[in-house]
Amino acid sequence: MKNCIKRYLLAACVLAGTLGCNDELDIVDPNRLSAGQFYENAEQAVAAVDAIYNVLIIDGLYQRISPVYNDARSDEISSRSPWAFFTGIAGFTIPPTFGDLDIFWHGHYIMISRANQALENIPLVEDLEQDLRSRLLGQAHFLRALAYFKLANTHGSVPIILSTPQGGDDFYPSNADVSREDIYNQVKTDLNIAIFSLPQNYNDVSGVDREQEGRATSGAANALMGMVHLYEGDYAAAQPFFAAVVNSNEYKLAENYADLFTQDPGIEAANPGKIFWADFTTSAAAEFNWGGDPNVNWRQFLALTPTYSVGDFFDFYPTPFLYSEMREERTIDGSLDPRYHATILSYEPDDGYTTAYGVDWFERGFREGDYFIKKYTNAVGGTDAFTAGFDYHIIRYADVLLMYAECLANTGNIAAAAGYVQQVRDRANLPDREAEFAGYSLTAFMDQIEHERIMELAIEGKRWEDIRRWGLLETELDELQSHDFEFNTYSAGRDLIPIPQPELDRNENLVGNSAN
Repeated sequence: MKNCIKRYLLAACVLAGTLGCNDELDIVDPNRLSAGQFYENAEQAVAAVDAIYNVLIIDGLYQRISPVYNDARSDEISSRSPWAFFTGIAGFTIPPTFGDLDIFWHGHYIMISRANQALENIPLVEDLEQDLRSRLLGQAHFLRALAYFKLANTHGSVPIILSTPQGGDDFYPSNADVSREDIYNQVKTDLNIAIFSLPQNYNDVSGVDREQEGRATSGAANALMGMVHLYEGDYAAAQPFFAAVVNSNEYKLAENYADLFTQDPGIEAANPGKIFWADFTTSAAAEFNWGGDPNVNWRQFLALTPTYSVGDFFDFYPTPFLYSEMREERTIDGSLDPRYHATILSYEPDDGYTTAYGVDWFERGFREGDYFIKKYTNAVGGTDAFTAGFDYHIIRYADVLLMYAECLANTGNIAAAAGYVQQVRDRANLPDREAEFAGYSLTAFMDQIEHERIMELAIEGKRWEDIRRWGLLETELDELQSHDFEFNTYSAGRDLIPIPQPELDRNENLVGNSAN
């Protein structure tokens, strides 16, 4: 939905108060209508759901903060940022009083609020074809599920809000008796509806959404449901949802791994392995998309690009662990794994990599042994980082294949799992080791899965969740400390991000988590 979502503004509130007692003086802002004024036809119902998608590209979600929360706490990158917020997140020391914690919290609850409004009002729209209504509601359920999944993984216990506040206590929700399991159960409830309501694709649907890319599909809902069960450690429950994605024949791996991280909209659109993503563009419009109400003057740039780029803010750099891990295995023709070259920027003349940001490596001022983050940066051509148009992958097919393999192995079928691992390796032109992997013990196979997930998914927000769900913070903290010095300041309970103190101050029904 390139350049489409930003044009829609969800009418979330009405202008408060009136001027005088004469009705002729009442003023209605056409950009801020009440729900009763807005949900009158199919076009407005679609716009309401599009406004939920819009939240994906603001700072609190995938423009910057959500990826940084996960990448910074992994052992793949370390912070060198002058911003205490980033160094505090990376070192597990951020205090709850740090004001920028609101960015993530507010962003996700904006998404939930917009989803709740759509779910309440779209069923009331009379001029709406039933299949389109079902698809719109399915998308709202999916997006609300995604928001709560991220909130639960980040903050632990958060309020579950499923309706728009009407006044009084509605504005002061409690999380005192809410567990992560409760939130996951709500996510599953939403996803069950989404799976039933959403199509595999929009190629043949009847409605204004026909042939539109970027909307949630049954494949995205199945993949997210599998992830919920996987994060709970329930491999048997997760397996059929990943199988549904794999067996749908809707997805396959793009031939060239580097094409996953391009700003060329044609190449992005042709990627057969995209399942769900945040849609950014190279627009140079006047207003930055940090947050607030969207408008037609918004640019839709990925702020992760200047954050990770050595040519711009340079807030983070790859750890020596990641650098070494990604150089461990060579391709069939003896070259470095192509996923290394898409992830890490370094001087590799034997493989033909001798430039950075469009100029010679040494003219750029770098030394031969230097290395930096390349994935999601403008390191190839040196384009303006503040118009970066990389689509950010939230769910992609290679991740599903590896999670499916993990489930198969942990339910007794390592031989089948090995085939899916090798399928991912084949794109990187790595040696065929399927038979070798098939003979591994479960422990050895899981070690291999860990390596393969780093190779395929480095600096995509996945490693941190793997570290936590596999219990490595408890069983292998010493090793993590050897990978990344920032784990030296980790302590039990700091796997969560604190609930922002201003939220606790405003709402006496809200309680902190183990990091507060």
